[in-house]
Amino acid sequence: MQAPLAAVSDGGFVDDAVEGLSSANVYVAPDAGAPAGLSEQLEAQIGDASIGVAVLSENALLEAEHLDIVDALLAETAHDTIVVAVGGDVAAGSDVLPDDEVLRIANEADGSTDSVEDALTVTVQEIVAIEPAPAPETGVDGGLLVGLAVVVAALLALGIAGVVAIRSRRRSAVKGLPDGVRAQITTLRTLSGEYAAVGASGNQVAAQTGQEIAVLADNATELFARLDRRNVDDQHSIAVVEYDDKLRKLTAALNRDYLLDILTHPHLWDDPDDRVQEVLRGLHEVSAELLENIKQVNARRGLHFQVSLDGLIGGRKELQDWDRAFNDAADDGTPSA
Repeated sequence: MQAPLAAVSDGGFVDDAVEGLSSANVYVAPDAGAPAGLSEQLEAQIGDASIGVAVLSENALLEAEHLDIVDALLAETAHDTIVVAVGGDVAAGSDVLPDDEVLRIANEADGSTDSVEDALTVTVQEIVAIEPAPAPETGVDGGLLVGLAVVVAALLALGIAGVVAIRSRRRSAVKGLPDGVRAQITTLRTLSGEYAAVGASGNQVAAQTGQEIAVLADNATELFARLDRRNVDDQHSIAVVEYDDKLRKLTAALNRDYLLDILTHPHLWDDPDDRVQEVLRGLHEVSAELLENIKQVNARRGLHFQVSLDGLIGGRKELQDWDRAFNDAADDGTPSA
């Protein structure tokens, strides 16, 4: 999907984005008005995927429309997939994935989130989940025997089939998540990036917490994927009730207005060390329980739940208020914060 670059003027906003994406996965224009740490947050979400993200101000629309900018960045950078936020709108395109699919992901994220930052995070997460793995590097020279070439070709064919199978499984895992659990996992992945951004400035507790949040989100996704594959509806239903509640409480405690704020502004809180330890203890316990549940599914045993976060929520009035707000929103059918 490469459009003629004549549609984009030279020496402007798009050229700056091309230059920025030549050495990084994320480019945030100085006049985009993006919050601090957005670049680091998105870099953490992208990992080693071949995705470029450009965050531009509305002024970029004076040069080209959203999709023309996407096309130009695909043609002028080495990234396989491009996500662009111009003003308050998000668009995407790809050379390795169907254009209509990545654009649908961007449009749905744009319409289901409250900010362009959240829309970008959700878009990147969904694209990472379906992006094919990079082809393996080989050191094969031209002098190999025909028999070895046949073996290599067969192995490559198996590798391609494996990539397709993995990609299919990852899609199924994402789509198979129950709505409430999916929403909390999406929020947790966003928070993981925010903790990583704070950790990049030297806050080791934030950095370690961000890593554990990411692992917890991956394991929660894996648990429900394995339950789906085992076709154990009763265990699946029990896990939905259990983790919808636990992840809501944990998300409230890890929220940028609570633990992340305590880690960045401890002098503004009473008993900051105790508060941090309370939340981290809950995070560690839920992480351990998820791993144990996955092992129980693998062994075809019934799920056992021993961790309770009632003490975490009940011990702090502000967390109790947030938990009540989550429950009220769920009862009303309103998406939780």
